[in-house]
Amino acid sequence: MGQKTDARIFRLGLKKNNWDLKYTEKTKEESSFYLYSGLQIQKYLNRFFNLHGLSLHVCKIHYSSDLLQIFVSYFVTEKSMHYINKIHLNQNLSIKDKKIRKSKMFAYKRLKIIKKIKLTLSNKQFQGRQNLQNNSFGEILLESLNIFVKKNVNIILTLQNINANFHYYLEHNNNKNFKNVLLQLRRFVKNKFFKEAINVLFITIKTRNSSKLLAEFISNQMKINQLRTNQSRVKKRDNYFIGFMKQALTIFVNSEMSLINGVKIIINGRINGAPRARSITLKIGNLPLQSLNAKINYHCSTAYSTNGTFGVKVWICEN
Repeated sequence: MGQKTDARIFRLGLKKNNWDLKYTEKTKEESSFYLYSGLQIQKYLNRFFNLHGLSLHVCKIHYSSDLLQIFVSYFVTEKSMHYINKIHLNQNLSIKDKKIRKSKMFAYKRLKIIKKIKLTLSNKQFQGRQNLQNNSFGEILLESLNIFVKKNVNIILTLQNINANFHYYLEHNNNKNFKNVLLQLRRFVKNKFFKEAINVLFITIKTRNSSKLLAEFISNQMKINQLRTNQSRVKKRDNYFIGFMKQALTIFVNSEMSLINGVKIIINGRINGAPRARSITLKIGNLPLQSLNAKINYHCSTAYSTNGTFGVKVWICEN
């Protein structure tokens, strides 16, 4: 059977669908070099953010002979809460502050710290060193990029935390629609994945190019479900999580908050610990994959678990 066409490549050049990687070459030989280097930088950034418990949302690179511009938007997961609090809080905290630091509410408030920062690095020294003193994560990232590139180029890095969109909406908008969504999903509240899933789904329906975020969240959750020693509970967890995603996506996509027309998800693997792999398809809303006028965002993610690999494909039709 022939492979399906990537929905993004199929629509490049139409309705402002541009490449995430751009480069300015002087000769034909430099074109292949910049293309290869850009792909390696994207892989490196993806790996770097995953090690720190962050999920890469969008990575755009503009490469030239003397300048490397990188824009990265990322999602803060629950795994990275401890790391963020550690690098952004002062070491000299009072006893009262330390007690507040341990509370869960304070951990979620730390999401507002990394809203949007712009950092610059030259080949010899940091420019604007004072702005980087309280941001060790940015320092580590810039230093590692400088070593990875191995070239005397100036690096301009822009980081954006997309979690800020979630908190900004809750603070500055009428929350009746969002409260209605939570009421319909109240039976899932006690699950560990609930808070992160609500945040991911909200960003999916409100932010463009979010298929990567949704695909990686589903693949990571499928991997976590397989780590249980009791295999009888694995079957229940897979069915339970897939049922939650179907119900939650239906509610979010059909709500007044949604800025997307439809979502399609295909999960392939040994679901429920079955001896043979099979696929489950979730389709909500309108998703015209054959129409060039539709703006489709696509991503494929793979999860490696004790029960084999799980492949997750996500298509999102944006307005």
